[in-house]
Amino acid sequence: MLNKYAFNPAFAGLDFSLSANLMYRNQWDGLPSNPRDIHINAHMPMYIWNGAVGGIIERQTYGVLRQTSIQGSYNYITDTPYGLISVGGRLGLTQLSIDGSAIITPEGIYTGGFTHNDPILIEGQDLGIGLKWDVGSFFYNKKMQIGIAISHIPTTTVSLEKTSFSQTTHINGFFQYNLYINEEIELMQSILLKSDLNKIQSDISSLFKINGNIFGGISLRGYSSRSLDAMVIIAGMKISDHYTLSYSYDIGLSGLRRGHEGTHEILLNYNLRKLIGTGQPPKIIYNPRYL
Repeated sequence: MLNKYAFNPAFAGLDFSLSANLMYRNQWDGLPSNPRDIHINAHMPMYIWNGAVGGIIERQTYGVLRQTSIQGSYNYITDTPYGLISVGGRLGLTQLSIDGSAIITPEGIYTGGFTHNDPILIEGQDLGIGLKWDVGSFFYNKKMQIGIAISHIPTTTVSLEKTSFSQTTHINGFFQYNLYINEEIELMQSILLKSDLNKIQSDISSLFKINGNIFGGISLRGYSSRSLDAMVIIAGMKISDHYTLSYSYDIGLSGLRRGHEGTHEILLNYNLRKLIGTGQPPKIIYNPRYL
């Protein structure tokens, strides 16, 4: 809920100035070779194009896999009596690499030699490049936000030397409602639904913001005994007029909770808080009185 552009390209520009996010996520900290993610994005309104532009650079590592991607986006924004409607897309490249030297197989020989004895596994480094894209739409007003985004439709593939990886289609839907309790306290309630067209996962969040500067709350990932994964504690504050820092910690609730020992995520947001990209200044009309 604090980094909406990361999962929906149509949110670009809806921070109403140049907005940039730096995120680091260390997932399932207690497991060896656990997933780690470094994510940088920036987006801004481009009023002369009736929309906004943005971009993402991301690097993910999980096990013997490492994925690096870069994308750029454009979205068209129109004003309605009920709020802003945005439609846009994001396109880029992703590089997937495998460290074959870190793989161990039951039939492999690793003493007095090195071989996996597997025809599709390499014993060194291998990498491949493929396309990555998303499309989305977003509705925004002061009290309500609704978004939906689709990634990799149709399915894309990254080909390597001896194998290939399929990037399957993902769909996510987002809803947020802002309740203003008084002039100082705002309650932001949201739900994020994620699906790979096979399973569905949810994140349900409630966040209090005090004087627009300090915020905190909780999020629950999962909605049933089979999907329940974690309770997330969220806290943050504005550290200056332009910078906001937030931190979240996952407390495991699933059967793996004794193994992964939690997940840490740090997010730093920068907002210029200044209108840019508004085009040429208006034509000057001189008053004949002063000519």
